[in-house]
Amino acid sequence: MAALFGTYDLLGPLDALGAPCPRVLVYAPPSARKRRNLDAIPRCVWLKAGPQLWMSTDGEVLLLATTQPLLFENLIRGA
Repeated sequence: MAALFGTYDLLGPLDALGAPCPRVLVYAPPSARKRRNLDAIPRCVWLKAGPQLWMSTDGEVLLLATTQPLLFENLIRGA
């Protein structure tokens, strides 16, 4: 995941509907070239990326969702 999406910019948290948790993190690609990486993910479907991490896209932004508060905070801080 880091190789495909590591340079994306965090736009911030967003209240979610239909996600595995009530809040998700929204990431924007830094360029049109990097936006093409989102084509690797089916649109509007939540995919499990790790034990407590899910990802989705609408084709424009990357959405990450986690039920672990510590992971959520680390993703916000960029840790």
